[in-house]
Amino acid sequence: MRFPLSRLSPGGPVVLWGGELPSGGLKYLTFSRYLETVPEGACGLVELSGSSSSLALDALGRERGLPVLALTDPAGAEYLRGHGFGGEVRTVRRLSEAWEVALGYERQGWCWPRQLSNGALIGCVEGWASQLRDFVRDAYPSVRLVVSGFGTGATVVGLHRAFTPQGYEVVGLQPAKGHIVQGWRSWADQNLGAADLFYPHRDDVVLELAGPRTSDGLAALLAYARAEARPEEVLVVAHNARPPFG
Repeated sequence: MRFPLSRLSPGGPVVLWGGELPSGGLKYLTFSRYLETVPEGACGLVELSGSSSSLALDALGRERGLPVLALTDPAGAEYLRGHGFGGEVRTVRRLSEAWEVALGYERQGWCWPRQLSNGALIGCVEGWASQLRDFVRDAYPSVRLVVSGFGTGATVVGLHRAFTPQGYEVVGLQPAKGHIVQGWRSWADQNLGAADLFYPHRDDVVLELAGPRTSDGLAALLAYARAEARPEEVLVVAHNARPPFG
Protein backbone atom coordinates (compact mmCIF):
# COMPACT_ATOMS: atom_id res chain seq x y z
CA MET A 1 0.00 0.00 0.00
CA ARG A 2 1.24 3.49 -0.88
CA PHE A 3 0.21 6.29 1.47
CA PRO A 4 -0.37 9.87 0.22
CA LEU A 5 2.36 11.64 2.18
CA SER A 6 4.20 14.90 1.53
CA ARG A 7 5.64 17.99 3.21
CA LEU A 8 3.95 21.32 2.60
CA SER A 9 7.32 23.04 2.78
CA PRO A 10 10.98 22.14 3.43
CA GLY A 11 11.47 21.79 7.16
CA GLY A 12 7.74 21.56 7.76
CA PRO A 13 5.69 18.62 9.05
CA VAL A 14 4.90 15.55 6.96
CA VAL A 15 1.17 15.22 6.22
CA LEU A 16 -0.80 12.06 5.55
CA TRP A 17 -3.52 13.27 3.17
CA GLY A 18 -6.55 11.09 3.93
CA GLY A 19 -8.63 13.02 1.42
CA GLU A 20 -6.76 11.30 -1.40
CA LEU A 21 -8.34 7.94 -0.52
CA PRO A 22 -11.46 6.65 -2.37
CA SER A 23 -13.95 7.95 0.22
CA GLY A 24 -12.00 11.14 0.90
CA GLY A 25 -10.96 9.99 4.37
CA LEU A 26 -8.81 7.55 6.36
CA LYS A 27 -11.90 5.80 7.70
CA TYR A 28 -11.94 4.05 4.32
CA LEU A 29 -8.86 2.05 5.36
CA THR A 30 -10.34 1.19 8.76
CA PHE A 31 -13.77 0.08 7.56
CA SER A 32 -12.30 -1.80 4.58
CA ARG A 33 -10.51 -4.03 7.08
CA TYR A 34 -13.51 -4.24 9.38
CA LEU A 35 -15.91 -5.36 6.65
CA GLU A 36 -13.55 -8.21 5.80
CA THR A 37 -14.53 -9.72 9.18
CA VAL A 38 -18.29 -9.32 8.70
CA PRO A 39 -20.13 -12.47 7.52
CA GLU A 40 -21.65 -12.30 4.07
CA GLY A 41 -25.32 -11.52 3.75
CA ALA A 42 -25.54 -8.08 5.35
CA CYS A 43 -28.55 -6.12 4.09
CA GLY A 44 -26.86 -2.74 4.32
CA LEU A 45 -24.54 -0.50 6.37
CA VAL A 46 -25.71 1.89 9.10
CA GLU A 47 -23.72 4.19 11.38
CA LEU A 48 -24.07 7.17 13.72
CA SER A 49 -21.94 9.69 11.85
CA GLY A 50 -22.13 13.01 10.10
CA SER A 51 -18.63 13.00 8.66
CA SER A 52 -15.81 10.67 7.57
CA SER A 53 -17.25 7.37 8.81
CA SER A 54 -20.46 7.74 6.82
CA LEU A 55 -18.54 8.86 3.74
CA ALA A 56 -16.29 5.80 4.03
CA LEU A 57 -19.22 3.42 4.44
CA ASP A 58 -20.94 5.10 1.49
CA ALA A 59 -17.94 4.38 -0.75
CA LEU A 60 -17.62 0.81 0.54
CA GLY A 61 -21.36 0.27 0.16
CA ARG A 62 -21.18 1.26 -3.49
CA GLU A 63 -18.30 -1.18 -3.99
CA ARG A 64 -20.34 -3.97 -2.42
CA GLY A 65 -23.76 -3.04 -3.76
CA LEU A 66 -25.16 -2.30 -0.29
CA PRO A 67 -27.42 0.57 0.81
CA VAL A 68 -26.03 2.93 3.47
CA LEU A 69 -27.88 4.87 6.18
CA ALA A 70 -26.26 7.73 8.12
CA LEU A 71 -27.81 8.87 11.41
CA THR A 72 -26.72 12.37 12.37
CA ASP A 73 -27.77 15.86 13.42
CA PRO A 74 -28.75 18.59 10.91
CA ALA A 75 -25.17 19.95 10.72
CA GLY A 76 -23.86 16.47 9.94
CA ALA A 77 -26.55 15.94 7.33
CA GLU A 78 -25.54 19.18 5.62
CA TYR A 79 -21.88 18.18 5.72
CA LEU A 80 -22.56 14.77 4.19
CA ARG A 81 -24.72 16.12 1.39
CA GLY A 82 -22.10 18.76 0.66
CA HIS A 83 -19.43 16.06 0.36
CA GLY A 84 -21.22 13.80 -2.10
CA PHE A 85 -22.80 11.28 0.28
CA GLY A 86 -25.05 9.07 -1.85
CA GLY A 87 -26.85 7.05 0.80
CA GLU A 88 -29.83 7.88 2.99
CA VAL A 89 -29.43 10.50 5.73
CA ARG A 90 -31.76 10.54 8.71
CA THR A 91 -31.52 13.38 11.20
CA VAL A 92 -31.87 12.59 14.90
CA ARG A 93 -32.10 14.79 17.98
CA ARG A 94 -30.26 12.67 20.54
CA LEU A 95 -27.63 9.94 20.67
CA SER A 96 -30.14 7.65 22.38
CA GLU A 97 -32.56 8.09 19.48
CA ALA A 98 -29.85 7.32 16.90
CA TRP A 99 -28.79 4.26 18.91
CA GLU A 100 -32.32 2.83 18.90
CA VAL A 101 -32.74 3.40 15.16
CA ALA A 102 -29.40 1.73 14.38
CA LEU A 103 -30.24 -1.16 16.68
CA GLY A 104 -33.49 -1.69 14.79
CA TYR A 105 -31.64 -1.89 11.48
CA GLU A 106 -29.08 -4.26 12.99
CA ARG A 107 -31.90 -6.59 14.00
CA GLN A 108 -33.04 -6.56 10.38
CA GLY A 109 -29.63 -7.80 9.22
CA TRP A 110 -27.79 -4.55 8.57
CA CYS A 111 -24.12 -4.17 9.56
CA TRP A 112 -23.66 -1.54 12.27
CA PRO A 113 -19.93 -1.11 13.08
CA ARG A 114 -20.79 0.71 16.36
CA GLN A 115 -17.79 2.97 15.93
CA LEU A 116 -18.24 4.66 19.31
CA SER A 117 -17.91 1.44 21.30
CA ASN A 118 -16.45 -1.29 19.07
CA GLY A 119 -12.87 -2.00 20.16
CA ALA A 120 -12.32 -4.24 17.12
CA LEU A 121 -11.96 -1.08 15.03
CA ILE A 122 -8.75 -0.27 16.89
CA GLY A 123 -7.17 -3.45 15.56
CA CYS A 124 -8.29 -2.47 12.05
CA VAL A 125 -6.48 0.86 12.42
CA GLU A 126 -3.41 -0.80 13.90
CA GLY A 127 -3.17 -2.99 10.78
CA TRP A 128 -2.86 -0.11 8.32
CA ALA A 129 -1.01 2.10 10.83
CA SER A 130 1.76 -0.51 11.12
CA GLN A 131 2.23 -0.35 7.36
CA LEU A 132 2.21 3.46 7.57
CA ARG A 133 4.87 3.37 10.32
CA ASP A 134 7.20 1.24 8.19
CA PHE A 135 6.68 3.53 5.20
CA VAL A 136 7.34 6.67 7.29
CA ARG A 137 10.42 5.13 8.89
CA ASP A 138 11.97 4.58 5.47
CA ALA A 139 10.77 7.70 3.62
CA TYR A 140 10.84 10.25 6.48
CA PRO A 141 13.31 8.95 9.10
CA SER A 142 13.36 12.28 10.97
CA VAL A 143 9.72 11.90 12.10
CA ARG A 144 9.36 11.24 15.85
CA LEU A 145 5.89 12.62 16.73
CA VAL A 146 2.50 11.63 15.26
CA VAL A 147 -0.52 13.92 15.81
CA SER A 148 -4.12 13.15 14.83
CA GLY A 149 -7.53 14.58 15.56
CA PHE A 150 -9.49 12.79 18.29
CA GLY A 151 -12.84 11.47 17.06
CA THR A 152 -14.08 8.06 18.16
CA GLY A 153 -10.57 7.31 19.42
CA ALA A 154 -9.97 4.28 17.19
CA THR A 155 -7.47 6.06 14.94
CA VAL A 156 -5.50 7.61 17.79
CA VAL A 157 -5.33 4.36 19.76
CA GLY A 158 -4.43 2.33 16.66
CA LEU A 159 -1.66 4.79 15.83
CA HIS A 160 -0.48 4.60 19.45
CA ARG A 161 -0.28 0.81 19.29
CA ALA A 162 1.59 0.83 16.00
CA PHE A 163 4.02 3.69 16.57
CA THR A 164 4.89 3.97 20.27
CA PRO A 165 6.60 0.55 20.58
CA GLN A 166 9.07 1.83 17.98
CA GLY A 167 9.91 4.96 19.99
CA TYR A 168 7.48 7.44 18.45
CA GLU A 169 5.21 9.77 20.43
CA VAL A 170 1.50 9.90 19.51
CA VAL A 171 -0.88 12.74 20.45
CA GLY A 172 -4.62 13.07 19.87
CA LEU A 173 -5.88 16.63 19.40
CA GLN A 174 -9.30 17.69 20.72
CA PRO A 175 -11.27 20.87 19.93
CA ALA A 176 -10.46 23.93 22.01
CA LYS A 177 -12.90 24.71 24.81
CA GLY A 178 -16.15 26.03 23.39
CA HIS A 179 -15.18 25.24 19.78
CA ILE A 180 -16.44 22.65 17.30
CA VAL A 181 -14.26 20.80 14.79
CA GLN A 182 -16.20 18.57 12.37
CA GLY A 183 -15.47 14.91 13.15
CA TRP A 184 -13.63 15.64 16.43
CA ARG A 185 -14.93 15.38 20.00
CA SER A 186 -14.01 16.43 23.51
CA TRP A 187 -13.41 13.42 25.75
CA ALA A 188 -14.51 15.22 28.93
CA ASP A 189 -17.83 16.30 27.43
CA GLN A 190 -18.69 13.64 24.82
CA ASN A 191 -18.19 10.05 25.86
CA LEU A 192 -20.14 6.92 26.75
CA GLY A 193 -18.31 6.22 29.99
CA ALA A 194 -17.10 2.65 30.47
CA ALA A 195 -18.84 1.54 27.26
CA ASP A 196 -16.83 4.00 25.16
CA LEU A 197 -14.23 2.58 22.76
CA PHE A 198 -11.60 4.97 24.14
CA TYR A 199 -12.34 4.36 27.84
CA PRO A 200 -9.81 1.53 28.42
CA HIS A 201 -7.06 3.61 26.78
CA ARG A 202 -7.75 7.00 28.37
CA ASP A 203 -4.73 6.80 30.71
CA ASP A 204 -2.29 5.60 28.06
CA VAL A 205 -2.96 7.83 25.05
CA VAL A 206 -2.08 11.52 25.26
CA LEU A 207 -4.88 13.98 24.41
CA GLU A 208 -4.25 17.70 24.07
CA LEU A 209 -6.35 20.71 23.08
CA ALA A 210 -6.11 22.49 19.76
CA GLY A 211 -5.49 26.22 19.69
CA PRO A 212 -8.60 28.38 20.27
CA ARG A 213 -8.30 30.16 16.92
CA THR A 214 -8.63 27.08 14.74
CA SER A 215 -12.00 25.45 13.96
CA ASP A 216 -10.70 23.54 10.93
CA GLY A 217 -9.09 20.16 11.65
CA LEU A 218 -6.17 20.48 9.24
CA ALA A 219 -5.42 24.04 10.34
CA ALA A 220 -5.45 22.96 13.98
CA LEU A 221 -3.12 20.03 13.32
CA LEU A 222 -0.69 22.13 11.28
CA ALA A 223 -0.67 24.88 13.91
CA TYR A 224 0.15 22.30 16.57
CA ALA A 225 2.95 20.79 14.47
CA ARG A 226 4.47 24.17 13.57
CA ALA A 227 4.54 25.18 17.23
CA GLU A 228 6.87 22.26 17.96
CA ALA A 229 10.58 23.03 18.30
CA ARG A 230 11.31 20.76 15.32
CA PRO A 231 8.21 20.66 13.07
CA GLU A 232 10.06 18.51 10.52
CA GLU A 233 9.88 15.69 13.07
CA VAL A 234 6.04 15.73 13.13
CA LEU A 235 3.68 13.54 11.11
CA VAL A 236 0.21 15.10 10.81
CA VAL A 237 -2.54 12.55 10.21
CA ALA A 238 -5.15 14.56 8.29
CA HIS A 239 -8.26 12.39 8.08
CA ASN A 240 -9.99 13.99 5.11
CA ALA A 241 -7.67 16.74 3.86
CA ARG A 242 -6.25 17.01 0.35
CA PRO A 243 -2.91 18.64 -0.51
CA PRO A 244 -3.18 22.20 -1.86
CA PHE A 245 -1.04 21.34 -4.85
CA GLY A 246 -1.59 19.17 -7.92
